[in-house]
Amino acid sequence: MHKNFTVFSWHNFQNCAQNSFGDKMLIILIRTVLLYAFVTLAVRIMGKRQISDMTTSEFVITLIVSDIAAIPMQNTAQPMISGLVPILVLVAIEVIVSVIMMKSKKFHKLICGNPIVVISNGKVDEKALSELRITYEDLDSLLRQQEVFDTKDVKYGIMETNGSLSILKKEEQKE
Repeated sequence: MHKNFTVFSWHNFQNCAQNSFGDKMLIILIRTVLLYAFVTLAVRIMGKRQISDMTTSEFVITLIVSDIAAIPMQNTAQPMISGLVPILVLVAIEVIVSVIMMKSKKFHKLICGNPIVVISNGKVDEKALSELRITYEDLDSLLRQQEVFDTKDVKYGIMETNGSLSILKKEEQKE
């Protein structure tokens, strides 16, 4: 038998990073790929949405998960599990919050807020814009995206909880 034979272990694999820069970069590469796959799976579990369609809680969780994933990716001295466990906890919290939001309108309103009417019968509600911290220019831009060029053509304009603007044109403008 060979006296220098060493059984492969994760501990030995991680310690090889201290031997050379190339080995350390290989470990960072492997950790990055593993964390990418794990975070992608976590986001899929949370649900398919575009960033513009995310609720506030989904957006916050996404930011935190990306921040947590970066730590063990860059710091090879830190065990991978120290990044995976908090990500799993955050995904579980998000799934639980989503289920509760589906079942409780009050909880949904608490987390996401309410849609706010910003235009009523062609008149802009300045108080609502101020509350939302939206300028007239922002509102005009959102209206133009829906091919509306004058607020007088709008019966109702409602700022949705996801930041999009829903409009109902006046009857004479629906053509």
